[in-house]
Amino acid sequence: MDIPPELVPSILQHISPNPPSLLSRPAFIDRSWHQYRRDLRAFVQFALVCRTWCTFTREIMLHTLIVPWLNESILRLCSILRQFGFYSRIMVIFTIDTDDSVLLNRDDFCAALDGCFSSMPQMAKVEIYGAMDKIFGHSLPTKVGRFDMLSLRSLKLAGSVGNSSKLLLHALGRAAPFLETLEIMDFEAWPDHSLSTPLGNLRSLILHCTYLSVPGVINLLRGPDEDANSGQTLRKLVIIPSRFQSIPPDITPLLTFDSTGERLRFLMIHRFDPCRSLECCTALETFIYASPTSSNIFPFLPRTLRRLAISAMLLSPLDRFVAYISSENARNLLHLAVTLKHDTDLALATTSEPFASVAEACKDAGVLLTWVVPGMLGLGLEGWNDVIELFQTVQSLPMARLKLT
Repeated sequence: MDIPPELVPSILQHISPNPPSLLSRPAFIDRSWHQYRRDLRAFVQFALVCRTWCTFTREIMLHTLIVPWLNESILRLCSILRQFGFYSRIMVIFTIDTDDSVLLNRDDFCAALDGCFSSMPQMAKVEIYGAMDKIFGHSLPTKVGRFDMLSLRSLKLAGSVGNSSKLLLHALGRAAPFLETLEIMDFEAWPDHSLSTPLGNLRSLILHCTYLSVPGVINLLRGPDEDANSGQTLRKLVIIPSRFQSIPPDITPLLTFDSTGERLRFLMIHRFDPCRSLECCTALETFIYASPTSSNIFPFLPRTLRRLAISAMLLSPLDRFVAYISSENARNLLHLAVTLKHDTDLALATTSEPFASVAEACKDAGVLLTWVVPGMLGLGLEGWNDVIELFQTVQSLPMARLKLT
């Protein structure tokens, strides 16, 4: 039976191997990495079917590149990208627990990495897990000190930068004029240097389990030119402070800096005062505050809000929530997510008060209600697909499912 050519890309995309998740741990175990490589070798057999399948297979395989630190596989990858690098859009660099006997020295790996970057004219996203000190260290050889990342639109940095923050920010500064999304994860200290180039197109800043320095973030947004700071373009802000930062600082100066809060459309914060933050953000369309709190945030929620995620604690007292959901202030609200502490709460959420009344009030208001349930597999996240990783972080879940009522 012949397969229609237009269905081939969808079929191959569906059966292509997915790398293990780096969310919970920034290093693959040796077994997971080798299993992923075996899956890739099996998948490449589809390229032998015919020329059309070969083209589709190559495009899928080279779209997202997984590169373990110091692994010799980067040499072959660099060679392949010289011919087919225009297919590649994303590169993920990570540390690996491995017993491989064939490992490159740092200079050779960085030279090959530089060759990969220069062969990817449409590279839109780079993620680096736990390898910043190694890639951007003080002994960086001159021949690879200028990574070409000018096409980059999204950058994720996970892991401490230690003493190499100046060189890291120098490399980041080369991509800064084009960068639209910057995600910083698990930094133990905020870099004490500034960018040499403004983040003139930055629309999304995600600080993910990172030590927060409010003056440092303001300097990052301000850049070297105070008249062209990136607070003017920022529309999405996520701040989840490090678990080691027991008393997070006041973020009000950040939100009031050059009216940054007034321009935001998406705000997610954790363990900060939600009311003070909301006072500075008058045009939000998405607000996520999944931290347990008894603060009454409802009078501070803007009328522009379309998505709201809150802790189940905010449902009590019930009349306060019902008054909000049925009020004029919630007229634009389309999605409500309520985070639960335990899996057993799901049964209560569908049978008992106040949860049953919450579901009824949302139904009457035309709002889609979703229960965020710990410990369940994520199979479908209607209305919340773009923030599932952030929910997982806040609740420390291996996977999270948003249970629809």
